[in-house]
Amino acid sequence: MGRKKIKSSWMDIADDLDAQIDSAEKKLTGSVKYPGARLEWTDEKAKQEMDVEIEDLLNDDYYLGSYNAWPSVKEEIADIWHRRCDYDVIIKRGDQILKKDSIYALSFTHAKEKAIEKWQKKANEADGIHVFRSNNIHTVCLELPKGTGKDFEMSLMIWLLTREFLIQPRKEFFEPYNLDADTTIAIILLNRTESQAKDVTFKEILPRIRSPFFLDYFPPQINLEEIEETRRYPRELRFPRNLVIFPGSGSAASALGYCIAASCIDEANFMARSSTSKQSIFGSESYDAAAESYADLFQRMESRFGSIQNGQMTYAGLSIVISSSRTTNDFTQMLGRRSQKNKGIYYKRMPYWNRKPLDLCGKTFQFDVTNQSILDPKQAQSDYEWLERQATADQFEAFEQQV
Repeated sequence: MGRKKIKSSWMDIADDLDAQIDSAEKKLTGSVKYPGARLEWTDEKAKQEMDVEIEDLLNDDYYLGSYNAWPSVKEEIADIWHRRCDYDVIIKRGDQILKKDSIYALSFTHAKEKAIEKWQKKANEADGIHVFRSNNIHTVCLELPKGTGKDFEMSLMIWLLTREFLIQPRKEFFEPYNLDADTTIAIILLNRTESQAKDVTFKEILPRIRSPFFLDYFPPQINLEEIEETRRYPRELRFPRNLVIFPGSGSAASALGYCIAASCIDEANFMARSSTSKQSIFGSESYDAAAESYADLFQRMESRFGSIQNGQMTYAGLSIVISSSRTTNDFTQMLGRRSQKNKGIYYKRMPYWNRKPLDLCGKTFQFDVTNQSILDPKQAQSDYEWLERQATADQFEAFEQQV
């Protein structure tokens, strides 16, 4: 019996040593396998994934899954992501510019690292590497017709942000914002009601994040069988690395201790509006739920995931506002007017026939919505061009609203 005990003790010591060696190796390589994941996530894999550009993400079934997105949707999202992720790099020695180019990256630090790796010889000769971002967007506002895939496009942007937040090294991701590595990152989703927000979260977004990439490394922590049995959605959609997609208000998320990195207001133009100030949280004379929600979420995002980097105010994520039109003074149109002076707002308004693939002749005409009649196309175009040349921006905008 004594010999068996001695042998057992040596086996325990050997097992402990093996476990410690395995733990040390994983710490060295950053290896971790998250609950439900098929593969281990490593530092090397993180570097590879951070270098994948937007076109590959949108066209490779491994990332998106087998969904057929319209060309207009892909082009729009690619444009938005290049505005976020194209960094200008200047490599200098004294006053001499050795290299000036742009590079696709997820952060200023990542851009500098990629520049050094890509232009190694120039970097070795330089005494300074400067990184800037010409397009520094923080808000995306899409005003799109019904039936043109608004929710699908929104889910793609949330999918991209979710992946982006998950793959970056924790220290590099949190350090610019002075946040702890165990901070809970929240992406907030708003709609007219909490029920509608949950529907979009679990019917539109969940399928995107069950793609092969997510199932390999960052599977959503959700019990699908339980949802099917109870027909009730959980309060939130949770991922490894303390990331949460939360269908609810910014104040509710903050009360739970979540830090808002991105948000989306869906069907913003159909949220409550009132001519009285009773519901306003900002003391306004009137109340617009979409406008106040946007302001509240943006302030919370800026306070947690906003920082001045290389002389620019930058944000980890985006504030997304998406809706079809309702009146001539919708919240999306207000953001559209604001975008003319604020380059941080990306605004897009596109007609049905330009967005959805249709077999049309390509000819257009102008229509007077107020009088329900087709305008003389030649005269209308002539008036439009003259006003564009002669009028102030406010007069031109008023003319657009009339026709």
